[in-house]
Amino acid sequence: MLTYKHFFELLLPIEQQLKNHSDYLAHLPNKENSDVQPPELLAEHCKLVNHYFERLIEEHNLELVIDTLVLELCEKLRFQNQEKAINFIKKLFFSTVVFHDYGKINEDFQVLRMSNKKFKTNKVSIFTPPHGHSWLGAYIFNSQFLEEVAYEQYEEYDEGLLFIITTFFSYSILMHHSSNLGGVGEKIENSKFGKFYEEMQPYLAKYGFIFNKDYSDFILKDDYNTLLKQFHEEQKKEEAFPLYALLKLNFSLLTASDFLATHEYMNSSEHGKEGATVDFGVFKSRERIVEICENIRKSQPHNQKTFTELESWKDYDAAKELQEMSKSNLNLLRQQMAVELIRNIRKNASKRLFYIEAPTGGGKTNLSMIALTELLAQNPDLNKVFYVFPFTTLITQTYKSLQETLMLNDNELVEIHSKAGFHSKREEKEDGEYGDDKKDYIDNKFALYPVSVLSHVKFFDILKTNNKETNYLLHRLANSIVIIDEVQTYNPNIWDKMLYFISQYSAYFNIRFILMSATLPKIDELDIPTVKKEFVNLLPNAQKYLSNPNFSQRVQFVFEEELTVGLTIEKLRDVVLEKSEIYANNKGSVHTIIEFIFKKSASSFRQLILDSEQTLFDEENILVLSGTILEPERRKIINKIKNKDNRGENILLITTQVVEAGVDIDMDLGFKNTSLLDSDEQLAGRVNRNASKDTCEVYLFKLNDANFIYGKDERYNVLNSKDTEAKISKEDVSDILNKKEFYRLYKEVFTKIDGYNQKAYADNFEAEILDNVEKLNFDDIDRNFKIIDQQNETVFVPIHLPIQIESSKTGEQEDIFSDDDLKFLKAFNVLPEGELLDGREVWRVYELLIDREIKNKKEEKGFDIKTKIDFKVLQSIMSKFTFSLFAHTKVVTELRSCGFIQEKYGFQLITESGLNLSTPVYLIEHGLNENAIQTTENFFL
Repeated sequence: MLTYKHFFELLLPIEQQLKNHSDYLAHLPNKENSDVQPPELLAEHCKLVNHYFERLIEEHNLELVIDTLVLELCEKLRFQNQEKAINFIKKLFFSTVVFHDYGKINEDFQVLRMSNKKFKTNKVSIFTPPHGHSWLGAYIFNSQFLEEVAYEQYEEYDEGLLFIITTFFSYSILMHHSSNLGGVGEKIENSKFGKFYEEMQPYLAKYGFIFNKDYSDFILKDDYNTLLKQFHEEQKKEEAFPLYALLKLNFSLLTASDFLATHEYMNSSEHGKEGATVDFGVFKSRERIVEICENIRKSQPHNQKTFTELESWKDYDAAKELQEMSKSNLNLLRQQMAVELIRNIRKNASKRLFYIEAPTGGGKTNLSMIALTELLAQNPDLNKVFYVFPFTTLITQTYKSLQETLMLNDNELVEIHSKAGFHSKREEKEDGEYGDDKKDYIDNKFALYPVSVLSHVKFFDILKTNNKETNYLLHRLANSIVIIDEVQTYNPNIWDKMLYFISQYSAYFNIRFILMSATLPKIDELDIPTVKKEFVNLLPNAQKYLSNPNFSQRVQFVFEEELTVGLTIEKLRDVVLEKSEIYANNKGSVHTIIEFIFKKSASSFRQLILDSEQTLFDEENILVLSGTILEPERRKIINKIKNKDNRGENILLITTQVVEAGVDIDMDLGFKNTSLLDSDEQLAGRVNRNASKDTCEVYLFKLNDANFIYGKDERYNVLNSKDTEAKISKEDVSDILNKKEFYRLYKEVFTKIDGYNQKAYADNFEAEILDNVEKLNFDDIDRNFKIIDQQNETVFVPIHLPIQIESSKTGEQEDIFSDDDLKFLKAFNVLPEGELLDGREVWRVYELLIDREIKNKKEEKGFDIKTKIDFKVLQSIMSKFTFSLFAHTKVVTELRSCGFIQEKYGFQLITESGLNLSTPVYLIEHGLNENAIQTTENFFL
């Protein structure tokens, strides 16, 4: 197979093809630079885009990925002349980038967009809009490569396939200025390329190109639909992923190269390269990778011990040995797991799909860091790492762990989520500004860091998105390690889709995926076409660890009939107080946690406790943690619980499911409204977290029906089946939770999913994913695979928040707003009022930036990096003042109708009238106040 360098040598540069090439412009400078920077010639831009395209391929080792996809595509389509077809398709892949802006020779583009006085407008333009250039660029690309297919005299079968594949690649050019991809074949057909043959001849002539009218009529006009149908008949849907991924990767590289090239021109002086991107966010040297691998062995004493004793380690049978509950046995079990993982990963370093199933308290994050360093050490082709989490709290915790354990610096590590601030690789100046905002902007937009810690929504969007900006990052996934934690948090409705995309991308993009959880659904047990059983269990003896008393008896689940049958909230209060008092009397103090499904129940329970005559919990130690609590108050509550000096106090934490989201607290006694078994286990992970206590229990109760939240979750349906022959009984539930036999639950869920997927004419995996991958319907794939299938409203609360709070150590302070945040706000004349920051002033800054953006658009100032960066910095600050609610609920409707919130600039803004009520609609200690709202509807967040 020919290399990409060979193709670039064969393809003539535009200045050797386009007559009077120096007359054509590609971009104009921003207005403020127009006096010092000349317009960019079309030939200059094409050369720069090609440069970035080559750099991206080299930095990310993409040629082998492209070759693999092309080879698989040609093999599955059964070309008669394989070698010839392979080289032609690879040529198409690279040529899209070369040809992408050839359509800028449109005279209306030159006059209307470039103000180029060397041209006059075309009074009979057929382009929509007249200044458009993408359609013309796609046409020129099609004309040249369809002509080449016909000229080369392929076998009839091969020729028909290559005609269609050529038009598919033209889609990248056609859509490179569109925000979203749609259906490829439909868009090409509707573009009517064959309708305007005569009108296109003058444009082809400018390049010296010829396109035979018979070919044009046959391929692009008369028989395109027939050829397209024949193509889809030849391609089996189970074998369609290589073409889908090839086009998606092509679009990623084309648009990313175009953006980087345009950014360089717009942000450089006439003869300078200030806007150039030179660091592409990969581990470049093996020396640095070796250093990181050494860091994990020496930065933490337990890891140092593990690697020192690796060769001489004596294995323990966790099912029979180390049964006594003790700190020393717990540490030996953790070391045993680390040793087992190292041995298994070294045996299977060339494999690409792995599981880590480790019990709560087993050091799962540390195990994953050992795994990634072992994979980096064994596979020189891997040069990036992605950590994927469902919760921001876990992202932040893991970010710190990676810094401390692997000793990564700020140039190597970044957080990517909606609340993350603006990250800079460069040293800060004295005035609080960073060395190069232009480069920082690109680093953030393209995540140009070797290690990224990101949200699950962001990551899976990259795999399946039809959005251009999100798809920019697709090429970065190649030759990487991806660690996906808390797999059980994903709805079973998407497990088949997750498995499909993970297995396909691992094979074709050379990605090592590690899926991990304490309650791990082994999703490769699903019966999905194209997916082989290739996962390697790095802890194949996981069940022995899970059932070892040091883990399994850390917490005991208790099922009492009085808490499940006819339970009232008053009765629940009495039981919680009774059990808490018994524990406190035996141990000296108690930290009790109770989790409700709905915040309204949590608030009612708090009020019942306050109204009772109990003396166990002081009012200041009755804490509420829910999804409507703002970040500063949430951290204040967690710090109070974690503070060792408060260990002797009795604390009651009343919460909703948000406490399961990676909150690092250690409680003594738990109560939980039953919902999903995975969720019940997550709550238990907050009790006796460090396995340092005995007689810790979690009581399961049934006050509210979880169907409202989990009714569409197959795990819930399996447990709550009305079928008298249900395979999971109430007795089984106790065994699953206490013996950690979650595989029994997942087996039944897998059976349900497989059964549905085997039905004909159903909206199942085949209809939603495979059919659309085969037909290249990018929009339908994105629509049918949603990590979170619900709409939320983001509510901004304009109240005063503290700049600092007390940390988890007495006498120490923890920043809520960083020095950089305060310096940023100071530039807008926003100063703290004592130790508080006014949310109304923060909102004013947001409105100022909105006004600035509108003004820039009206004045056609072009791309404004400063405003983009300011929005990113402000986004992190504003996140401290926001919470989420389900959209389209009675709560939101009533808040609006009462004038307590107003929709503004993408937020629901709590109004002054809502905050100034005798019973304010929002209270910082308790979140959204149900007493100010008339609706009886439960809402959960």
